[in-house]
Amino acid sequence: MKKTVQKQFGQFFTDPLIARLMVRWALKKNAKNFLDPAVGPGIFPQMANELGAKVKKTVVEYEPSMIAKFKEGNKYSVKLVCSDYLAFDSETKYDAIVCNPPYNKFQAIPNRDLYRELFSKKYGACLSGYTNQCIYFLVKSINELSVGGRCCYIVPYEFLNTGYGVVVKQYLLCKRMLRGILKFDSTTNLFSDAITTSCILFIENRKFDACYFINSSSISDLEAFDFDDFSAKHSTFSRKYENLDCNEKWIKYFEQKKQNIECENLIPLSLVGKVKRGIATGSNTFFSLNQTRIKEFKLSSRTCVPCVSKSPDIKSLIFDKKEFEKLYSMDKKVFLFNGEEALTENDKFYIKHGEEMEANKGFLTSHRTPWYALENKPPAPIWVSVFNRGNIKVVRNEAGVKNLTTFHGLYTNGLTEQEINILFCYLLTPTANRILKQNKREYGDGLDKFEPNDLNNSKIIDIKNLTGDIKLKVLTCYEELKKSNGDNSVVIRKLDDIFSDVVKAF
Repeated sequence: MKKTVQKQFGQFFTDPLIARLMVRWALKKNAKNFLDPAVGPGIFPQMANELGAKVKKTVVEYEPSMIAKFKEGNKYSVKLVCSDYLAFDSETKYDAIVCNPPYNKFQAIPNRDLYRELFSKKYGACLSGYTNQCIYFLVKSINELSVGGRCCYIVPYEFLNTGYGVVVKQYLLCKRMLRGILKFDSTTNLFSDAITTSCILFIENRKFDACYFINSSSISDLEAFDFDDFSAKHSTFSRKYENLDCNEKWIKYFEQKKQNIECENLIPLSLVGKVKRGIATGSNTFFSLNQTRIKEFKLSSRTCVPCVSKSPDIKSLIFDKKEFEKLYSMDKKVFLFNGEEALTENDKFYIKHGEEMEANKGFLTSHRTPWYALENKPPAPIWVSVFNRGNIKVVRNEAGVKNLTTFHGLYTNGLTEQEINILFCYLLTPTANRILKQNKREYGDGLDKFEPNDLNNSKIIDIKNLTGDIKLKVLTCYEELKKSNGDNSVVIRKLDDIFSDVVKAF
């Protein structure tokens, strides 16, 4: 399948070892019928056939090329329904349902408002408008299980930590059918084209008192894994339903050690400032400008707003005007076009050029008046990278330029420049990283992500409560960082020694 088609339909294919694990568990209770709601090339019914299960198999597929591929490879008796599963109205209750559903974000779900209304009325699931398509599949399958039937889904782990996931978790808690979750380590990328951390949901149509939260560090570990056997022998991995909170990030339930770090001298970040996402243009190809494009279209300086576009472009911890000029001379995209300031004929011609390239027809631009206007966000004094591997990337914005969504901006409330510098120095440290990462979201291949509210709900050190001697030491380190030409590890270790002693947690 071409990747463009695969991406359009949110399709990512399942490892055979994982497929066998899922199907084996779902069929364990002498299932009489079997459903795969998004069959793709057909690995789940194939596994059911290989396991010798004498079940009546029904599979559903919507995408034409996948239907053709399934028919070509199908060597066993099966009922193929060529339909969108969400629109497939079956009165049958299934003993076993196994699925790797499409992973489309809410913008890519056709008729999502109609589905939201339908699911609310039919299933009592009041899903958020931001809900991933895979959750619609999951809710529908839960309601199509026979009494005692089993459902096994592999889905992105993100819904257990996101805002839209609150109502999903609430729904699962109400049903009490979720027997357990097997979460893969964030360094285990199950799908080569999907940047996401995955988990397997074990669901059975009967009421449970507890749910199991299990970590897996590698796919090979699962070759002999049996969920029923594991849960019978390892009760310490279970959490009572009465102790599960849909408003919390469920990453904490996978930790066998104490997750909440007890620290001193910490305050909510909200008392110091607020983290906001960067500027979303709706068409970076049009709005982001480098030196070459500015000269090519002879754009006036009033339409060119200084703004960094990409996190990898920022190599230094402290981004000043000298660093900005360096990027500009390297022909990096460090300006945004602000069409509302267009006065010259050249500026107006560039707007027409944008319309010719249909930059005005994107989701954001088509809902904006005028389409070429920019979000009115001031420069943030501190940037925090949205995606991180290892340490959280934090940058002090001394140049006073704006940023796109590659960074979140930390806007402080009433802090002096020196206090902002101290806060920045704290955020650089491993101590701060460990505390902030309690609210992270895990994606595939060791990738972590923070949404603005993940950081807003975090705690940071109380800058105002530091002694004058500590402040002086930190500011001295800040000056060392400014003079540094490369390796800052020694200075960061010095800062960590200072702040870890204040926090007294490590």
